[in-house]
Amino acid sequence: MADSPSPLPRTQSAHFGAPSLIVKDLDLHTRGFLALIMGAIKEWNSDMPTVDRVRPPSSWGPTELQTLPFGAPNQRIKLPILDEDWSVPFLKRWKRKFGLAVLRSGYLFPVRDRAEEWKSVAVARDTFQEVLPLGAYMARPYHRWEEMSSDAAMSRLAFAGLGALRLMPYKPSVEDELTILDGAAWQHDLTFLSRYEVREGFEKYGARAIFNADQKPIAIYWCGGQGADGSERPTWVFAKNGGAEWEHAKWAWRCSLMVGSTVADHLVGVHWLIGNYVTTAARVSLPPTHYLRLLLKPFTWRTITINFGASETLCPKYGFVHRASALTYESLTQAFGDAVGLLEFHTVPELVRRKGYEPDELVEKEGVDPAETVDRFPWLADALALYKVIRAFVEDYIGQYSKDAPVEDDAAIMEFWRYLYTAPATVKFPDRSSKDALIDVLAQFIWSVTGLHEAVGTVNEYVVDPTFMGTKIRPGKQMADIQASMQYLLVMALTGLGMPRLMDVGDAAGVFDVDHRGKQAFRRFHDALQALSEQNDAANRRRMAHPTRPWPCETFNPKNLETGVSI
Repeated sequence: MADSPSPLPRTQSAHFGAPSLIVKDLDLHTRGFLALIMGAIKEWNSDMPTVDRVRPPSSWGPTELQTLPFGAPNQRIKLPILDEDWSVPFLKRWKRKFGLAVLRSGYLFPVRDRAEEWKSVAVARDTFQEVLPLGAYMARPYHRWEEMSSDAAMSRLAFAGLGALRLMPYKPSVEDELTILDGAAWQHDLTFLSRYEVREGFEKYGARAIFNADQKPIAIYWCGGQGADGSERPTWVFAKNGGAEWEHAKWAWRCSLMVGSTVADHLVGVHWLIGNYVTTAARVSLPPTHYLRLLLKPFTWRTITINFGASETLCPKYGFVHRASALTYESLTQAFGDAVGLLEFHTVPELVRRKGYEPDELVEKEGVDPAETVDRFPWLADALALYKVIRAFVEDYIGQYSKDAPVEDDAAIMEFWRYLYTAPATVKFPDRSSKDALIDVLAQFIWSVTGLHEAVGTVNEYVVDPTFMGTKIRPGKQMADIQASMQYLLVMALTGLGMPRLMDVGDAAGVFDVDHRGKQAFRRFHDALQALSEQNDAANRRRMAHPTRPWPCETFNPKNLETGVSI
């Protein structure tokens, strides 16, 4: 995430003493979590992961693997433990493990969900800024949101923000009241979350938001759980725009969006499936001097450390996601396991087609006014533009080397493919029979750990206000409580550890040394990214001038991207 030279100014003069008092009154576990997070950020930044630290590969061959404790037996994810790019002295490693074990102790720190409310949004923002200042411990957001509670903000979230990945053309279901839903064109479906039990005092996740052809929300189905008056609601509540349930249904959808994106798309999809398996396949199958291993090095740097660290901090019982969400641990484990089966490999052009477009409809051509869809669905247009630049780079790079030996005749590449097939079968990596398939996998991998990771992992702009999004839904409430706010703020800080900047890689000279073919391909890639960034900037100026859809999208702008996954 891009950083800023200085934190935002605080406004304590208006709320004298409030932030410090609130921090002191946090439960002991949250304060311990805060100390651990601040220590981890300081340690990471003391060995700042800048581009000059990315060196050529050094290890090769089998490595010790850890199996994650969720999913069906044939869908278990395996993570390597040792990283050639990051080693921690034994004493530091032991102290970290001990600290995590203490914080995960259900005896010392049982899960107690406190319900104290913020006095105001201003006090919440001041507290956040005191605990983890933007520009210091947390990166500044790329987008400005005045609010997220309006219908217009809901549309922006769905077409230009965090909801865009799962937004799909509308398909009627058995619950729909078709006469009321006349004009439905789009839906954002998180109803799969409704199967997971939550702790006492909370409502279930799970919502399906429906939009018309003008991109305006018209209805939401949500899993209501228990009402504010203690009465049992029907399994599914239908909220029509303007009805009595509407504002709470929107809040339930936003909270479901945050939890679903974090658990399924971010942790399981980007980190533990495509990020993990491509990185590990390169590590165990490709010699350190192999041209594909060198290609992947900037995009896999410290990935093993990051993914293993996420498994230790975010998924265990009494861990940070368990506490920051309202899910019971059994349901959290089930959600992680189910996410493996929900996610399958497909390229960005395939994603575009699943959303009802042809890729050519979203492409900006030089000297030609862009099609309306480029600004009407900015997230998708920008995602495709980044993918096209990345795929052209991978094709160019491989073309420099495959003249010497076709990829089908390269034993190391075939071993690389064989390792990819050890991933859960539901991932459906493509057949290994062609160079195009190899280019697709590598391009989609690089796009996922750079652009998609930014899209589903950089959510600080959504958590800086407790009325924007939350990770727990309380009956009758449209604002996160103090404890929940601080818990997910800390999780977001942990997931924001910096990585090398994509635009700083240049010709990747530190990886290639005197291999001019690789360096020249990376240099051409850098130039293409620079041109794309300028195109993104121009598009956002144009989008901001739109009278009804002033929706900028910086999510896939190369100047904001990193080379690989942070937690």
